Amino acid sequence: MSNSNEVDAFKADLSSGLAAFDAKNFSMAYQLLAPLAAKGDAESLWRVGMMQMNGLGMVENQSLGLENFMKAAQQGHAFAHHMIGVAFMMGEGTEKNIDQAVEWFEKASEFDLPGAMLTLATLYEEGTELPKDTKKAQTWRAKAQKITPKPLQ
Repeated sequence: MSNSNEVDAFKADLSSGLAAFDAKNFSMAYQLLAPLAAKGDAESLWRVGMMQMNGLGMVENQSLGLENFMKAAQQGHAFAHHMIGVAFMMGEGTEKNIDQAVEWFEKASEFDLPGAMLTLATLYEEGTELPKDTKKAQTWRAKAQKITPKPLQ
């Protein structure tokens, strides 16, 4: 059983790490968030994954970034689902796989993320990665337009 000092330290590191990330002080953010990610904190896993995937404050390591997105997604982190879709769509940290990308964007859409819905709409509209399907494109675009952005926690 963890004591309240450990919980307070965890919250302080998480809060400071998120603030450093938002301020684009990525080396500080990594120092604070990496230990929390190692303990399995979903938000820390996602943020560390973003830094690894994009080489923010460190050498880019897309496969490790994708691994951290996967761990965060297993805990239900919405944006991790979206970023896994992007990774498969672009072939970042993994082989490009449009079917996997669509699957992950659909999962992200279940969290009411309009970005995932609009990406699906675009993929079906363009018809370069997927068979062109105007009806599916319109359906995804309409779903995205119904979503009111929710404030980030």
